[in-house]
Amino acid sequence: MNKIERAILYIIRACFIILAGLFLVRIFVDPNYNKWGGAIAGLALPFLPPVVEKVYKSHISFRIQLIYYVFLFISLDLGICLDWYKTAPYFDKAVHFGSGVLSALIGYYALVYFKVTKNPRGFKILFIISLCMLVAVGWECFEFASDKFLGQNMQQLISVGVDDTMFDLIAAGLGSVIGAILMTTPSFVKMLEKD
Repeated sequence: MNKIERAILYIIRACFIILAGLFLVRIFVDPNYNKWGGAIAGLALPFLPPVVEKVYKSHISFRIQLIYYVFLFISLDLGICLDWYKTAPYFDKAVHFGSGVLSALIGYYALVYFKVTKNPRGFKILFIISLCMLVAVGWECFEFASDKFLGQNMQQLISVGVDDTMFDLIAAGLGSVIGAILMTTPSFVKMLEKD
């Protein structure tokens, strides 16, 4: 990664911190605005790629990090903090579907990191889908914790209850299946190996 790409990633992370700070200020100023979960995630999740790089002594390409940050902006800032999940039809399900595809990409790179890319395609697909569903369930646990401990309504328990959680998991599952099939297609793998 060159200096310009590194600088762009620093600027993006700084923008996330500024946005999260603005949302935190709004939480304290507006008693009807309760978006603690989104603001906290907005402070922490931008630093996930550099932490993963340090812990696993690996490299995450500039392109993959950009995709991650675009997804984070859409899901956290637009979805949670600006309420698009409630105001934009099907936005929630589209984001969960996208999370499945993005998690599949992460699953592919996990296979590369652990040097198990020579395994049969069926194993790779199963591994990627399993990892994606772990991420989806983890996110639903985060939503549940935000609802219970921060007084939010991320799971929309008041209006739709368990339906929201199950449809979120189904959307993420569909995204993971499509992503897993793509990530194990030889022509797609060649494209990813160029990173």
